[in-house]
Amino acid sequence: MKYALKELTYIFFLIFCIACSKDEEDHAQEIDSPDISTGSIKICEAKGNGKLYEVGPGKEYENIIDVPTENLGPGDAVRIYAKDKPYYERIIISTRGTETEPICVCGVPDENGKLPVLDGTNSRVRPIDLRSYFNSTIAYLGMVIISATSDNHPEYINISNLQIQGAHQYKEDDSQKTYEMGSEKLKPFSRAASGIYMRGAHIEVNNCIITHNGNGIFGAYNSPKDPLIDVRLNNNIIKGNGTFNVSQQHNIYIEADGLVSIGNQFGPVREGSHGANYKSRSAGDVIMYNRFVGPAARQINLAETENAVDYFPQLDSFKTTYFAGNIIEGSNPGAGTILHYGNDVDSASPDGKGNRKGTLYCYNNTFVLKGNNKVSYRKMFFDLTFCEGSLEAFNNILYYENDGSDPNIQVSVLRNSGSVDLFSNNLISDATVAAYSTRFTGEDQKRCSSGSLSYETVAQMIVPDQDFSVDPANAYQLQTGSKAIDSGMEIPAYVKKLEYQFKSPNGVEPREIKGKSIDIGAYEF
Repeated sequence: MKYALKELTYIFFLIFCIACSKDEEDHAQEIDSPDISTGSIKICEAKGNGKLYEVGPGKEYENIIDVPTENLGPGDAVRIYAKDKPYYERIIISTRGTETEPICVCGVPDENGKLPVLDGTNSRVRPIDLRSYFNSTIAYLGMVIISATSDNHPEYINISNLQIQGAHQYKEDDSQKTYEMGSEKLKPFSRAASGIYMRGAHIEVNNCIITHNGNGIFGAYNSPKDPLIDVRLNNNIIKGNGTFNVSQQHNIYIEADGLVSIGNQFGPVREGSHGANYKSRSAGDVIMYNRFVGPAARQINLAETENAVDYFPQLDSFKTTYFAGNIIEGSNPGAGTILHYGNDVDSASPDGKGNRKGTLYCYNNTFVLKGNNKVSYRKMFFDLTFCEGSLEAFNNILYYENDGSDPNIQVSVLRNSGSVDLFSNNLISDATVAAYSTRFTGEDQKRCSSGSLSYETVAQMIVPDQDFSVDPANAYQLQTGSKAIDSGMEIPAYVKKLEYQFKSPNGVEPREIKGKSIDIGAYEF
């Protein structure tokens, strides 16, 4: 029998306002390089009739802007070699590869594993003549720009092994600038500038560090003639992006027909930013084996579609979201909610065209809420905007780590709405009630006429804090004696298999069931 729960916690517009004490200057030194021992570092090769372009000290091309990127075609590969200083250069790609011969731009690490750095500070870009709006506007919205010309649409583009930073207007004072095309005149970045800006199809970003931009990665589905289709984010570290005291820039902000994120570390946002860690308006979200670290305004915000309101709601993929095998760590100060699903506006009508009203499949995640109501409020694990949206949540750790300043604080599974179709084999902290609107132990979530979550269902899964036996210093992995060990239910055949688990600092490793059944949470003991 299925129990009801409607999932995803909406990280309400928080009262977290983190003071900005410094403007972290040395980006290249402060961000850890990806773990190359996972085998995720792959150096790109030219394929078929493609050409190999090598950039760096002693190579054919000294500068990135010397490479004719406007002419890249199927099988072409651009290798950028690490050097002592960043490349103060940006890249524009507006051409097509193919499925078997993609266009690849990759970094080649130095002997210590450090990636080549692309920095937007007073950066230059290769002069191209695409179209007036592109040249005057889009060309300045990112460090790596993948976008269409009037007669071409980029497809099959792979970006890998690069540290991408410096496309921002963090203080909104026009101090961060880039050179205009083909001139010696500097132009301020927009606050919406991104590490990677994308419109195209079949785009992969692998094993990159993306930091200190307005948006880490931004992509939008503009129209069927200018879409964003099939985006894959694998094994990246995307953190420290955003604009000071502004909520519109995020580590991830993507609206795509197909968005798959696997093995990434997301967050925190940049100090002083009020943006989200991961914001998607996409159809076909698959978010598996990632680590999310606060603070952020919302850790995961799966919102309504905007540009694709006439297209996405008709897709079955817009009504099916997979969120599995992730570690989500709140922060104090930081958001009071972890996972939001539905519409950005609490009071939005459920009849709105672009709303998410499908099913969120949420399993084998480790959720950690922290702090107290004095620094963040509405502490909840899931926030579903509408009763028409449903949650299936099983094998999850829902853990509240109280800082001790308010021993009587309560947290909740849900906010108000959401229909719970399955709620089983979760491990829940004893400070937890069914819904934020109930506020008192023993009451049920009553907002929705059907599929409401009863407190009795929640209470059956509550255990004392000591029974969690998780290690905060090691991404909340299980320790000896944890009640999560061998306590999971069998994963239904109608959801995606759970074959891996996150490997720090980025990447995945095989997940092997070692006992009589799968463990609860993101890791096997």
